[in-house]
Amino acid sequence: MFKWLEKNLPKIVLAPAVGLISWFIYGFILWTFYISFTNSKILPKYELWGVGQYVKLWKTHKWLIAVDNLLIFTVLFLVICIVIGVILAIFLDQKIRAEGVLRTIYLYPMALSFIVTGTAWKWILNPTLGIQKLF
Repeated sequence: MFKWLEKNLPKIVLAPAVGLISWFIYGFILWTFYISFTNSKILPKYELWGVGQYVKLWKTHKWLIAVDNLLIFTVLFLVICIVIGVILAIFLDQKIRAEGVLRTIYLYPMALSFIVTGTAWKWILNPTLGIQKLF
């Protein structure tokens, strides 16, 4: 009995949380998918309309422009992020003149928590005690 409980206790404890998360994420995703096939405007009407909404959507010029913009933005964002990440990784790996400064600037936000960093910026940008008081 105790071996079974010891083996299955994590599953028993996590089951309610996993069930609720599954319901509130995947349940509403499926509900939204179902509603998208109805003739609904603001409040849901449960009269099935089929793929007519999607056909109508793909025939509009603005939707095609939005999809093109989304694809361009996605490709550019991914390429720029990968290029910047590789460049930073190369800089952090090489022996360069300002290696200590670069590592400090790059690794500082990862080393400190967001609360400490936020507090530091709050002190720096304080109108009465901050850095602008020096100038």
